Amino acid sequence: MKNILFTLIVFSCSLIFSQTEIATFFVDGVCGMCEERIETKCINAKGIKMADWNVENRTLKIVYNEKKISLKEIHKHIASFGHDTKLEKAPDEAYNSLDMCCKYRDEEVVKDHQ
Repeated sequence: MKNILFTLIVFSCSLIFSQTEIATFFVDGVCGMCEERIETKCINAKGIKMADWNVENRTLKIVYNEKKISLKEIHKHIASFGHDTKLEKAPDEAYNSLDMCCKYRDEEVVKDHQ
């Protein structure tokens, strides 16, 4: 009986962990406010377990459940709140709603953050 229970626990854990993926990709932004927005909105999305955006190299590392959200959906989600990725450009309306210090497409703003 103990062997069967142990086998079931191991099998259940392997199923849980096999659904978890890790991805790192470019997300445009320039400041700490961008970091806060990107990380918070990603973590609040169903299926994303962890999000860490690096302002220096503008990369986002995420841990997500591929059964609940796809990588393509994650890129679309990020674009929906104003940040470009390599796969998805943010709609102008979403980009324009960003605070002035977060306008990463404006060369003057980018210079101010360097």
